[in-house]
Amino acid sequence: MAFPFIEQLPEFILSLFFFIDIERRTYWLYLLSGFVIGTIFTWKNKNVLHLFIKNTFSIKYWFNHSCYRDYQWILINHMLKTLLIVPLLASSLTVALYVNRVFLGSFGSGDFLHWPYQYVVITFSLVLFFIEDFSRFFVHWLYHQIPFLWKYHAIHHSATVLTPLTLYRVHSIEYILNNCRGVLVVGVVSGVFMYSFDGVIGFAEILGVNLFNFLFNLAAANLRHSHIWISFGYLEHIFISPAQHQIHHSRKKVHYDKNFGSCLAIWDKAFHSWETSKNNKVHHFGL
Repeated sequence: MAFPFIEQLPEFILSLFFFIDIERRTYWLYLLSGFVIGTIFTWKNKNVLHLFIKNTFSIKYWFNHSCYRDYQWILINHMLKTLLIVPLLASSLTVALYVNRVFLGSFGSGDFLHWPYQYVVITFSLVLFFIEDFSRFFVHWLYHQIPFLWKYHAIHHSATVLTPLTLYRVHSIEYILNNCRGVLVVGVVSGVFMYSFDGVIGFAEILGVNLFNFLFNLAAANLRHSHIWISFGYLEHIFISPAQHQIHHSRKKVHYDKNFGSCLAIWDKAFHSWETSKNNKVHHFGL
């Protein structure tokens, strides 16, 4: 009888290659777009541009005590995912089918909305994007407000050097909660649409890469955890910029509990946690 981990070892090894998985923010195309955008933003100042390129390819930037902690948590959480989360945690598709079945049992046949397929897909993508983005914000906000959860989330904020891989520097408890959040949100929204449109939302839409997440990752999302200060100017009232997220990681007390948002800034506006990058500067990251 083979051990479960041995059976899943090839999948586990492949999962560590973050740069070839399009559903990860560290996919090679997203990293490349971040580098190009960083180059464009620093182009006018040759000294800053030189420093940006030098730091990006510096061994010290990628191999230091803070980064080693990133890599340790990445390895721990991927082992956990292979051994526990994948076998036990239902997929979004499973949740979607269950929600659809519950609605059918409670309210009878659905299919009460008859729209062209392309309109349904666009609406589904928009609704999923907004609800998913709010759920990310709200869970993140809870991590900071509830002492029990902060104890685990503090692992992420203990990073003193931010790299794109710092995104995955999370305690295993937080890793499990984040996976549960994602599965539930995508599954429930998908189930409601499957019921309302008689299954017109199929497996491809549920399992595929959401268009808005793709665009978000392409638009310098990796620079949120980096040494590159990029502001969106007035657009920061709508979208969270890399500079705003770096404020969130700032060690300065005045920056505590600011900018919880993932993509949209409207949630921080509503919860009075929004902070602009204008006239702000971050000198040190960490607790």
